[in-house]
Amino acid sequence: MRYLKSLALILIFVVSMLFFVQNNQPLSTSVVLELNVVAAHLYSLPLPLYILVLGSFLLGAVLTLAFLLVDRIRLGLELKTLRTRYAALEDEALSLRTLPLNQPQNQQAGTVSGPASGDSGPAGLSI
Repeated sequence: MRYLKSLALILIFVVSMLFFVQNNQPLSTSVVLELNVVAAHLYSLPLPLYILVLGSFLLGAVLTLAFLLVDRIRLGLELKTLRTRYAALEDEALSLRTLPLNQPQNQQAGTVSGPASGDSGPAGLSI
C-alpha cells in the first residue's frame, strides 16, 4: 500500500510538471487581483498565474490537513475516554465474577428462589 501511495504521488508530480512546462507562456502572464468592498478598492501586485495556481493548491492542502487534524484529535480524545470506560467496566465485571454468591448481601430480599432440587418443571422435565 505504501508503494502505491508513493507511485501515485510521483505520478501526480510528473503530470503537474508536464502541465507547467507545456503551459509556460499562458501561466507566466501577470494577473492583478481586485477586491471591491463597499468603499474600499484593493488591488494586489501583478502576480504570475502559476503563483496563484500553486498558492490555491497549497491553501487547499493546508485547510484539508487542518480539518483532518481536528477530526483526528477529536477521535483520539473519544478513544481515550472509551478506553477508560472499558477498563472501569472490565474491572467491575472482574470484581462481580470473583464475588461469592452465597453471601447475604448478594441475595436480594423478597426474591423467589428457583425450584427445589426435587421439583420438576412442565411436562415432567427436571429443572
